[in-house]
This record gives sequence, C-alpha cells and structure tokens, in this order.
Amino acid sequence: MKEPRYLRIARELAADIGARSWPLGERMPPEPELAARFGVSRETLRTALREVESWGLVSRRKGDGTRVRRLAPVERFDTSLNSLEELTQYGRDAVREVAEVAEVAVDAELAAVTGFPVGAARARLTTLRRAEEGSVVSWSQVYLAPEDAAVVSGELGRSTRLISDLLAERTGRTTHRVDQQVRAVPMPAEPAAALGLETGCPALEFVRRYFDAAGELFEVTVGVHPGGSFSYRTTLVRSGQ
Repeated sequence: MKEPRYLRIARELAADIGARSWPLGERMPPEPELAARFGVSRETLRTALREVESWGLVSRRKGDGTRVRRLAPVERFDTSLNSLEELTQYGRDAVREVAEVAEVAVDAELAAVTGFPVGAARARLTTLRRAEEGSVVSWSQVYLAPEDAAVVSGELGRSTRLISDLLAERTGRTTHRVDQQVRAVPMPAEPAAALGLETGCPALEFVRRYFDAAGELFEVTVGVHPGGSFSYRTTLVRSGQ
C-alpha cells in the first residue's frame, strides 16, 4: 500500500531535523513556505507537522510557529496489531447484526464518554456480534455523524467488516488513530438482555474512539462483553522511524 503523502513529508522533515537543518529551539520555516516546498496544501502540511510533533521532534504553538525540540524521535512503545479488527478479537465468524438505529443529541453524560461536543447530532447504532453457531458474543453502540451512517447503512447488517473500513471505502477517510479505554463495569440492563445474562454481573466495557489523519473524531464505539468470557492479549514492540 502506498504511503500517505503527509507521512512521506513528515519523514523528510524528521530527516532534515536530524541533519540539523534548523538548530534546536529555533523556528522552522512558516507553513506557507513549507507547503510550497512540497507542493501540497497547508492542510496536508499541517497534518505532516502534527505527525512530526507526535514523534517529539517539534512543538507547535499558535503565534510562535513550529520550533525544533529534539533531533531524534522520542522512544515509545506501540501496540502491534495485524488489523484494527484484533481490537475486539471477535474472529472472522462473528458477524454484526444491527438491532436499532436512532438519532440522538449528545448530552453532557454522552459527551464525557465519547468526546463528541454537547448538542451534536449523532446516529446511534445498537449492534450485536454473533458467533458462527448464533450465540451473541458482544453488544455495542456505535456513534456516527448522521451523514456517515447514511453512507454505510446498506452494508452494516450481517457483515464482519469494521464500520471504519466501510467508511474509508465509501468516503476516502481512513483511520489514523484509535484510542481505546477498557474498564470493568456491572453489566447494564440492555446488553444483559441481549447477552442472556443477569444485570449487574461482571462485564468489560470497551470505548474506542476513531480519529482520521486530520485528528478529527468521526466514530465512537461503546462495547460491552461478558467479564468471564473475554481475554485481551497485547504484544508491545519498540517503534522506529
């Protein structure tokens, strides 16, 4: 797969920083100059600079421009996954079933969970995942912009594909980052009924927030799994440039 243009630019800027093209603490050239150098829009250039910033090489502050802070990337550890599907570990036979679609207004409680702004309109998709023999293995609610939900609505039922993959195919917007939070919770009443379990029994709640290359939050999934039937394994590898 061809590397995104913003990432190629980010790597070139990182190489320039490593070669001391700009001294530590000094400002890099302004965005219009850098965008002209690479022949890209300022938005693409900003996306590349955000990537360089995530590597710890620069700091960006409104009114102060972009300053060089390090010559080499900050060492970090990344989770190694073959695909985003492994986040949920359903397996290829766990197909999705859409139980309900509703439009909701984001209130303060939902905003705290999802990160969407209060008052925003979102489509809420209540979905189930079934194993091959038909048993329900998870319950989730997916929050999308109404226009995004409309784009993929015809492909959601009985599918094994991630909604984010369907959106990328239909809109061209790809997932750049997924933030995942896992916590132990008492099983809420609605997923308990779907899973055939008692309300309040041990459960794991997964909140996954999907961001595109521009840093925009475009999908949030809140999933609940039976606490005793789920294992989560992660392999950590040292990342490099």
